[in-house]
Amino acid sequence: MFPSAPLSAPPATRLWQVERDGNPLRRFGHVSPYIGKLAPVCASHLDQIGQLTRAVLPDLPEPTLVIGMTESSLLLAFFMARWQQRPVDLRFTTRKNRLTKDEKIAFREPHSHGPQHFLALEAGRRYSQIVVIEDELTTGATLRNLILALREVSNRVFVATLRDLRPQILRDELRAEMKSAGIELEVLGLESFDWRPDAVETPLAPRFNPFGRTEAALQNALDAVENEFEEFQPDTFFMIGECVDIALRFWLDLPADARPHLRQITRSPWKVDGESVASAVKFPALEGGSNYFLYNFEPTETRRALWIAEGSNALVGAQASEFFNQNGIETRGIVVDGT
Repeated sequence: MFPSAPLSAPPATRLWQVERDGNPLRRFGHVSPYIGKLAPVCASHLDQIGQLTRAVLPDLPEPTLVIGMTESSLLLAFFMARWQQRPVDLRFTTRKNRLTKDEKIAFREPHSHGPQHFLALEAGRRYSQIVVIEDELTTGATLRNLILALREVSNRVFVATLRDLRPQILRDELRAEMKSAGIELEVLGLESFDWRPDAVETPLAPRFNPFGRTEAALQNALDAVENEFEEFQPDTFFMIGECVDIALRFWLDLPADARPHLRQITRSPWKVDGESVASAVKFPALEGGSNYFLYNFEPTETRRALWIAEGSNALVGAQASEFFNQNGIETRGIVVDGT
C-alpha cells in the first residue's frame, strides 16, 4: 500500500496512487494531482512546491543545473526553478533524440514504458551543483543512472522529491555507491518538512529553454501561441507529451484570472480505478509509437480547446481534435518545431 504522508506534510506534496497499465516492472505509481495529468494545472500548489524547495535547499551557487524528469517532473522542476532567487540553468530530460547543438547525455529508466532518456547540455560545461526534481523515489535506479551519467558535469547533487518511498537499505546503498564514486549526494523528501510559507516573494520570470530549442524555434512557437490565444480565446489549453515548456512560459505570463485551464495529454498508461483515474480517453499509437491518454476529462467543461504539440506527435493532436469535435468542442492546434 501507498504509505501515508506525515500529518505535518505540506499539502502541496500530496500524491495520488495510480495503477499502471501494461507495465509488468512496476504495478503502481504516484502522481501529483497539480501537474495537469489528472486535473488542470494548479499554479498555486506548484508555487508552494517551488517555495518549499527553495526553503529546504541551501543557497544555490552559480552555476546550478536544475533537472526535471520527463514527463512526471517537468512542471515540478519548472516551478521550482522559477522560485529560485538566483539564475539557474533548467533542463528537461526527454525520450526523444532531439536535434540540438548541445551534447546529449543518455541514461535509462529501467522500470518505464519508455526507458531511454536523453539530456542536452552545453559541451564541456561544469556546474557547482545539480538539483534533480522528482515526484517520487521508489527504488532510486533511474536517479542512480542519471547521476553517474553526469559525474563529469558536477560531483555535488541534491535531489528534491515530493515523496521518498525507498526502503532504508536502498537509501544507504545509493549513498554509499555515490560516496565511493566521489559524488556528494543529498536527498530531500519534501513531505518530511513541516513548512509554511511566510514572506510573499515574487518568482523570477520563467524565461527558461529547458530542451535547448533554437532561439528561432522558441520565438516562433511563442508567437504562434500568442496569436492563437488572441484570436481564438480558448478556455482550455492542452499540452501534448513533453511539449510543456512553451505553454508554461506563455501561460505564466498571463494574469492569473486570465489563464485558461491548462492540461496535459500524456504518455503515462494508467488504469481507470474509479478513484484517482475516473475516466481515460486513449489516442492510439501511431507508426509504432506510444499511446497517449487524456484522464478525467469532462467534455461539458470545455467549449474551445487549443492544443500544442511537436511535429513528432502532431498526429496525436489530430486525434484529439477529432475527439473534441465529436463532443461539440471547437478546436485548434499548434505544431511547433521539436528542435
